Amino acid sequence: TTTTTTTMDAKKNNEPPPTIEKSTPSKGSSLPKIPASVLERVSKQRSKLSMVVLGHVDAGKSTLMGQVLVQLGNIEKRIVNKFQKQAADIGKASFALAWVMDEDDSERERGVTMEIATKFAKTKTHDLTILDAPGHADFIPAMITGTASADVGILVVASTVGEFESGFTTGAGQTREHIVLARGLGVSQWIIAVNKLDAVEWSQQRYNDIKNQLTPFLQSSGFNMKRVSFVPISGLLGINVKERQEQKAQALFKWYSGPTLLEAVDNFVPAQRNVEKPMRLIITDVYTEGKGVVIRGRIVQGVLQTGDRIVVLPIGDEDNVVRVQTASGMGLDGVVVAGDFVDVIVHGIDVVRISPGCIVSHAHSSLRPPIVTRIQAKILLMGELGMPVIKGSRMLMHMHSLDVPVVLSKLLSQQKQNNNSTVQEKPRILSAGASATVEIAISERICMEAYNVCRPLGRFVLRRYGDTIAVGMVEKVF
Repeated sequence: TTTTTTTMDAKKNNEPPPTIEKSTPSKGSSLPKIPASVLERVSKQRSKLSMVVLGHVDAGKSTLMGQVLVQLGNIEKRIVNKFQKQAADIGKASFALAWVMDEDDSERERGVTMEIATKFAKTKTHDLTILDAPGHADFIPAMITGTASADVGILVVASTVGEFESGFTTGAGQTREHIVLARGLGVSQWIIAVNKLDAVEWSQQRYNDIKNQLTPFLQSSGFNMKRVSFVPISGLLGINVKERQEQKAQALFKWYSGPTLLEAVDNFVPAQRNVEKPMRLIITDVYTEGKGVVIRGRIVQGVLQTGDRIVVLPIGDEDNVVRVQTASGMGLDGVVVAGDFVDVIVHGIDVVRISPGCIVSHAHSSLRPPIVTRIQAKILLMGELGMPVIKGSRMLMHMHSLDVPVVLSKLLSQQKQNNNSTVQEKPRILSAGASATVEIAISERICMEAYNVCRPLGRFVLRRYGDTIAVGMVEKVF
């Protein structure tokens, strides 16, 4: 595998070029020929990043993203004014910006995000797909779906006294769980947005206290701190989001001289894209439109073009692509590539047979992902477990848009926390914080691949009775 970067145009605009990871297909595969002109056009595109926004409930995630969209010019001021009036009418005036992201009536009434909200925006450097994830513990499965689709992330923490502590306290808040899940799902570049700092009078001491508590936990969770930045902000007031606005927050800029939030976003390294691997599209939604069926999802590797022959797995239905386009409208005509959120229009597949979590690939048998009911995986258990994990334990496996019941059919080995040298073979019980190799029996046929073959189809989360038990990577499929 080699990595090539194209710097034409990127240099002109002072932007980092998109990075394309090229892989040689295995011998005997019939990978569709990608015209050189298409690869050239792809390499000249701006960097595209999918960015998930996480944090404890009421940390201000939706309000902050509403502010970002307003300051980038994606939302007209008259729409915000309308939201402000409507929110004030129901006694939630401070939620107006959050309504930019929270479009469902029940979300607006409760003031809580329940589903992933998706918006598109452009910064100086990147074309962003913004995924605003729920913060409440009841909606962790939706948060997992959003994080599994992300390249980079923003973790929003509230700096008000008591609010940060409630989000970060062991076993209580969602901040810790979000950090662990994000690392397990492969999101390694992060901005920690220290929000609501205006409520504590832009206190440097409070900012440093939060940073000093989070940093060791981020490091112990496996994050490279060179890829993590802390940015103090006020999402509600819009201070230090796009512009510093020093006149409005003189106390902040007496001690802070770092980037604004959007400058930190522009500092994200462009994601590598496996455009020459067999195409994989993870379906997140499906609906009818006119005479056709629209399959919506994210391409995680490969290239798809209008006219290609595809198959939807595990159901096995095949059809030709009538039309394909990016959901944001910011891509190339008739061509979509790894990293794109896309709409694929087909005519010959029944909409009732397709569901979120199905996988689209090219139809040739050598290009399809395996359909499995059993895997061998390496899992990392959470630091606190409410119940013992033993052979035969039943859990729910979450991966991308899918959740399916599973059983731990074999405990092959484990390495206990802080004891990397000692491997215990065939343990009777798995310890909190340990890493283990296990076999997992899956209750239905699904598409999975080894992590080193296709990362998005090789990562998963195990949960039980509403608690996260482990994050894992697939080593073998059977």
